[in-house]
This record gives sequence, C-alpha cells and structure tokens, in this order.
Amino acid sequence: MDPRLGTGFMLATIMIALPSAVKTFNWLATLWGANIQFTSAMLNAMAFVSMFVIGGLSGIFMAATPVDVYFHDTYFIVAHIHYVLFMSSIFGIFAGFIYWFPKMFGKLMNEPLGKLHFLLTFVFGNLTFFPMHILGIGGHPRRYYDPTIYQYLENLQPLNQFMTICALMLGLSQLIFVFNFFFSLAFGKKADKNPWGANSLEWEAPSPPPHGNFESIPKVYRGPYEYAVDGPTDNLPQATPMGATHS
Repeated sequence: MDPRLGTGFMLATIMIALPSAVKTFNWLATLWGANIQFTSAMLNAMAFVSMFVIGGLSGIFMAATPVDVYFHDTYFIVAHIHYVLFMSSIFGIFAGFIYWFPKMFGKLMNEPLGKLHFLLTFVFGNLTFFPMHILGIGGHPRRYYDPTIYQYLENLQPLNQFMTICALMLGLSQLIFVFNFFFSLAFGKKADKNPWGANSLEWEAPSPPPHGNFESIPKVYRGPYEYAVDGPTDNLPQATPMGATHS
C-alpha cells in the first residue's frame, strides 16, 4: 500500500476520536454534580460509559499505522471490538431494559438480583476481554483454529484458558438476568407511574400505559431536564406545577 494512502486512513480513523470524546464528556457532564442513585440501571449505565472509554482508547492505538502493523489481526483487535461493541453495548441494553421494565410491564425488577447480575457481568466480562490486549501485544493472532500447535504461542495458553473459563462464567451469569425477568413479571413489586423520580413526560403515563398512553392529556410546565430544584426531592416532573408536591 502507498504510505500516503495509509497516512490518510490513519488520520481519518483518528478523527473518529473527536465525536466519540464529545459523547463521552457529554455523558460525564450529565453525571457531574448529580445526586446519583446507584440502582442496577444506573450501575449498568455507568459501566457502559467506562467500557466505551476503554474500547475507545485502544482504538486510538490501532489507528496509528506504525502500531497497527504490529497489532493487525491479533487479539488486541478482538479486545478493542468487544469492549466497544459488546461490553459497552450490552451494559447499555441492560440499563435501558431495567429502566423501562416498570413502564412496559408495571412491575419493578428485583434490585438485589439486578445488582448481582451486574457485578458478575462486569467482573467476568473484563476478565474475559481485557487479557486479550495482553495476548495481542504478545503477538497472538486471532482466527487460529488450534493455537496450541504453534510453539511460540505456548507461553500464552494459560491466559487463553483463563479467558475461556471467565467467558463461560460470563455466559452463566446471564441466567440471573433471565430468571430476574420472569420472576419479576410474576412476583415483582408493583410499580407506580414514576418509580425512578424522572422528569420527562412519558413517566406521567400509568405503568403500563393504557391505549393512548395518558388517561388525560397532561399540562406541561417546563422542559424535561430541570433538576436540583428547591424542595424535599431533586426532581420536578414536567407536568407538576412549581410548588406542588411531587415524587
């Protein structure tokens, strides 16, 4: 490949870091100074941000052509793509699912089970994919059917076996989420219309919403992101007048 062409690809790839950084600092600024409630949904949301940062930082390394010559087609690439497209995405999906579960089904998911599922997923997920960076730096190629037949990879096999065990435990940990889903559907605590103390208008609808969403058309007094108000709580829903009691 013409080195000038490689330079163009390198610069274009590095530029991806700019909008990604804007998103990351936007998420962090949203949390800054907030009264964070460490529910299972919030824990998953925060894990999404942290996993996205780790995956993004490894992507900057691979964007540099001189470094990518060495990292290309190794486990370092696998580690990067799994942090960005698996670890971050799956935590975002779990956060959204837990958050919207009360509105969809009118029940709350079990919090202790949710936090246990988050903890095991976070620990075993990182123990599965972070060592791939080490394998990649060690020169371990990806897409090898049987790496044990190559003598120069023998010293990396214990780490491969460790990752395999952690991957199996990661998969088994998801059974907790499946159990929590069906258990909460049958025996979960009944959710009111706004169990999270959210401000946005959709939480004015009953849980689950009836046909047409709202029992009566709500009157909107303000925007959806006005927090830190004076009063017993730090939220003020859009349909609650100033000075009125809210939850």
